[in-house]
Amino acid sequence: MARFTVKRSTFGTHETVVLEDSAGGTKAVLARLGASLLSFHVPLGGGPFDITDGFATPEELAQRSCGRAILMAPFSNRIDDGKYEFGGQVHDLGVTDTKNRVILHGFVSKAAWDVTAETAGDASASVTFITRAIRQGAFRGYPFDVDVSVAYTVKPARLEVEMAARNVGKTDAPFGGGWHPYFRTSAKKIDALRLIIPCRTRIATDQRLLPLAGDAAYVPIEKAPEFDFRPGRPGDGNVLGKRFIDGAFADLETDCGGWAHTTIEDVETRRRIVVFQERGLMHVFTGDPLPVRGRLALALEPVEFMTNAFNRPECRAGITLKAGAERRFRFGVEAATF
Repeated sequence: MARFTVKRSTFGTHETVVLEDSAGGTKAVLARLGASLLSFHVPLGGGPFDITDGFATPEELAQRSCGRAILMAPFSNRIDDGKYEFGGQVHDLGVTDTKNRVILHGFVSKAAWDVTAETAGDASASVTFITRAIRQGAFRGYPFDVDVSVAYTVKPARLEVEMAARNVGKTDAPFGGGWHPYFRTSAKKIDALRLIIPCRTRIATDQRLLPLAGDAAYVPIEKAPEFDFRPGRPGDGNVLGKRFIDGAFADLETDCGGWAHTTIEDVETRRRIVVFQERGLMHVFTGDPLPVRGRLALALEPVEFMTNAFNRPECRAGITLKAGAERRFRFGVEAATF
């Protein structure tokens, strides 16, 4: 019998896929609805520990409450007034946040994804989901045809994710993907966590958390000391404290393999969580305004593009997915003690 397994289960009435390391204790539970990660248990001393704060109940999953570990596509985070121009036409997506006049997080989290492949062996287990829900007429303001797939692979104390978008329509389409997981190292609030983001730029935003216009959005990190979480800050410079963050960090530094790493460390539990990504930005959210479980986990969101990218001229080439083309975005998380 292989060390890793793929099994089917349920979460209330929702169908799930469970990827598990039967020898080491690593286990990921994934829902077909939204292809969302519900939990990710990792052996971190004292037995397996769920490093995520996912949907706690089937009702939360059905409502996609607070976007916990959802996949974001065809756009991530916010679009101003739900409107954008593409291909010479203005499109209106509507708004999901009427107070701030924005639409949030795309709409693939609403779809029931299909399982297209699953594998298990002695080194890993994986499952691939796909949704063909994005079609002309299916979602207001997005008259494009895009298939989105995601492959989750579990290895010891590690989850790898590969998101792919294929434009199956006859015209170019705007597209940007991302992931919205929340991570925790204990049941306590996140204030004492050390956050490490090797980056060169912070994206400055207005009161609605939309990036400022033009070059004003790009602030060198040394000129934003309250958001400087580069490695080796003096004293407690990397400790979150009471800081509220809901914004992106750009120009991420990469290792020799081309991966950028964002890290949180808990000096009390000695647990370390590392989110890795091959490109894009890291969007960080401390969860202060959440209606439930606020500041009990930290959202570390790998995204292809900055918030409101559909309305940024400098992002136009990047977001454009040519007819017939496919684009992939790889990221994931691993955990250990230190």
